Amino acid sequence: MASDGLLTRAVAARQAILERLRHDWPDSCDLEAREFAPQYSEAEFLDASVALQDEGLIMYEALLVGAGPSPMLIAAMLTHKGQAAGGPER
Repeated sequence: MASDGLLTRAVAARQAILERLRHDWPDSCDLEAREFAPQYSEAEFLDASVALQDEGLIMYEALLVGAGPSPMLIAAMLTHKGQAAGGPER
């Protein structure tokens, strides 16, 4: 089904963001959608970022859209809940 493929991509985009932030834990970092291209579109990056924040897995100071070459999370980092999600702690 097409919806299964979209769901799989959405989950994979979320995992990619979590893994990237886990790499910099406990520091924050700036993330740009183009870092995840061509695997994920800007829309998938935005959807994953907002969903992760809504679920309390990540936090960020700002989400910039239309202010540069691609959407960007400023000062993004995992919460403690996010550190425990999606893989073993470092």
